[in-house]
Amino acid sequence: MNQDPRSRRFVLWAGLALGLLAFVWLLPGLDDVGITWDEPFYFDSVDRIQAWSGEVVRGPDRERLLSQEVVRETFGWRRYFNPHPPAYKIAMAATEATFGRWTGEIVGYRLAPLGFFALLVVCVTWFAGWAWGGAAGVAAGLSILLMPRVVGHAHIGATDTLTMFAWFVASVGLVLYVLEGKGRFLAIGAVGLGLALATKFTGYTIPIAMLLWLIAYGRSRRAVAGAVLWGLGGLVVAWVLNPLMWHDPVAETLLLVRDSLERDQLIPISTYYLGHSWGYQLPRHHAAVMTLITVPLSILVLSVWGTAVTARKWEERPIGGLCLAQILFFMALMASPSSPNHDGVRLWLPMFPFVALLAGRGFGSILGVVRARLPGQRAVLASLGLGGLLFLPPYVQTVRVAPLYLSYYNEVIGGVRGAARAGMETTYWLEAVTPAFIERLEETLPTGARLSAWPNVPHLRWLQEHGMLRKDIQVTEEMPPDYFLLVARKSTFKPHHWRIYENVKPELAVELDGVEMVGLYAWQENEAFEPDPEEP
Repeated sequence: MNQDPRSRRFVLWAGLALGLLAFVWLLPGLDDVGITWDEPFYFDSVDRIQAWSGEVVRGPDRERLLSQEVVRETFGWRRYFNPHPPAYKIAMAATEATFGRWTGEIVGYRLAPLGFFALLVVCVTWFAGWAWGGAAGVAAGLSILLMPRVVGHAHIGATDTLTMFAWFVASVGLVLYVLEGKGRFLAIGAVGLGLALATKFTGYTIPIAMLLWLIAYGRSRRAVAGAVLWGLGGLVVAWVLNPLMWHDPVAETLLLVRDSLERDQLIPISTYYLGHSWGYQLPRHHAAVMTLITVPLSILVLSVWGTAVTARKWEERPIGGLCLAQILFFMALMASPSSPNHDGVRLWLPMFPFVALLAGRGFGSILGVVRARLPGQRAVLASLGLGGLLFLPPYVQTVRVAPLYLSYYNEVIGGVRGAARAGMETTYWLEAVTPAFIERLEETLPTGARLSAWPNVPHLRWLQEHGMLRKDIQVTEEMPPDYFLLVARKSTFKPHHWRIYENVKPELAVELDGVEMVGLYAWQENEAFEPDPEEP
């Protein structure tokens, strides 16, 4: 481990600088990403939480407001579509209430995930620097900052970025306590665990992932005692942060587990993969393949190099072992028959900070070789050139795909064009229905036009109710409409959607490298638009 105080101060300041850079860089485009499929449910729930909080603060009817019935109705509202513990919504309520008057509602909500992403960049940079030195720290921070899919989720008001941040803090806090024996690390880890438990059911699997590491590196009495305190502390924090737990935490936990394990029956979400529409369960190689084709190639290469280095150097294995244990855990979890794999890489997003750590270690190792073989100034110039060679391409790619970050594919598969040819899902969460596209749509549609959509007409109604789509447009599910909005979530396509997508030129489209993500079609009386009588 890196014990040089000056180096540790450097990586702390470097992490803070990169975190600030992440926030400042992404803030102006926070509302360029379209409202995703899940956000309307979350945003409406946030509004209810804000209204409830205001009434509690004013206090005339506080006893009723704090009753189990009202708390459950407020924080568990529309559980079918909105099943997660509410910590992420409480965070969005806080940022919108504080900044929304200046930023607008949508940016106000999304400031919460962006803030947690910026903090994650700080933590990744510091931890890699603590373990392997300043160069590794900066490279790890840049690696997580320049993963387009991760950056995309930092724009979206959902569970995923907060879960990723909390997972990392929980894991690293426990590891630092085992290795250093300092109670503050254990406390930080317990807070991270509690935050994860209060955000998403996925958080309940963190102890399983950490058990693998503890068996290998934490078989001391202190490690076992620390792990127990970490788990208990995490539960306490989760119960404090989740008002649903205030009245009957055991029953609420069991309900969360039941709802989460039965999602395949409640909402069997499909995925388009290798040219086939799969149900809730996909081939076991799905997560591994998607990881290999959605992480920028240079970062992927650095992480492989970092894996090789940490496997070779025994004294570094506790940290490298943590990274590998987390990656193997997620690959195994996603490959299990009961695990969902839908929505790109979203469901194993907490794995990517550990990929970034290994990339940082790989860069630090390569830099060490360069410095050993070149004299002073030449080594500095070579190091800067190497950094540019490895990190400039992911930066350019991240900027170029914005705001369609979730459609990014790397050079391994040939970008989004290669992914489309290979039968991969190129868009899935309605994020491609961007405000810029809606503005063009409004310029195109005549007054009173009848507009239908696939696969989510209620989403358009929500946009209209919240002033994001012209009021005179008649949003309808009745066929035929005047215009048809087709989102290329191909796993939901029926035969006539394929005919439209492949054979009809849209009036307007959102495209990335020539691949259509969203198309607005003028309805025509021809066979491409007519559903087959036997279609389900």
